[in-house]
Amino acid sequence: MRYFIFFCLFFNSLSLAQEALTNHSNLFSPTNVRKFADYLFTQRDYLRAIEEYQRYPSILENDTVNFKIGFAYSEIGHNQQAAEQFLNTSSKSIFFDLSKLEYLKSIFKENNFEKYRYTFENLKLKENYIYFQKAKELFYFSYLFSDECLPPKVKFLETFSSNQNEISKFYDWKTDPPYKSALTAVILSSIIPGAGKIYTEKYADGIIAFLATGILGYISYTDFKAAHRFRAWVFSALTAGFYGGNIYGSAASAFIFNAKIKFDFIESLKNFLEKNNYFIPKINF
Repeated sequence: MRYFIFFCLFFNSLSLAQEALTNHSNLFSPTNVRKFADYLFTQRDYLRAIEEYQRYPSILENDTVNFKIGFAYSEIGHNQQAAEQFLNTSSKSIFFDLSKLEYLKSIFKENNFEKYRYTFENLKLKENYIYFQKAKELFYFSYLFSDECLPPKVKFLETFSSNQNEISKFYDWKTDPPYKSALTAVILSSIIPGAGKIYTEKYADGIIAFLATGILGYISYTDFKAAHRFRAWVFSALTAGFYGGNIYGSAASAFIFNAKIKFDFIESLKNFLEKNNYFIPKINF
């Protein structure tokens, strides 16, 4: 009886082990791997989703999966890989037209604006192409991001079907940025210490520079008048140093001001594109 129970337990254990191995095998089947990858994709865990999708060649034969991989690369900032993924989309794929647009977007997001314009023109997209308008708008936006001359304003604005007032402001900001002249800042500070910094909207720095230079100059003057030669020359040197530093600082302040204007312009453009969903494909997976 004891041996009978032992053999029953042994065979039952074998059966359970075989079942566990079967379930384990099924768990890592292409179907389940894709389900897990889809879950990671919906959770925006894009890098791990890509790794799971690429585990089985059979999964990569699916058009939706290939588009998701390209989209995932784009979302994590791997724009070159995204561009390659979209470029290799089969002409028979249901995502072929959308992939052409996403390919262009990937180039745009790489900040390679000259390549974007070249690619847009050489793709020879027809105006009845469903995403032609979006691609064309990004074509003109690329001029705002680069240092090249803008097309005429009328031609530029007529491209956009909406938000023309905002885009007009961007155009004007680009063509006539509110920069400060470093030469003007230097001249102002040469005449009145601190005036150049006030010109570049560094009001506190300008007032401090004016007071410091003025006070040191006054002390130097009174020391010379009182025949305190050594102290007078010390304060004269300090006055000259503050005066020269104030002039140099005013020029530097103008350059910093202009860099901030350019930075704010680029950031405003990026925020506008994100707010208006230029980089989000209108598709439900």
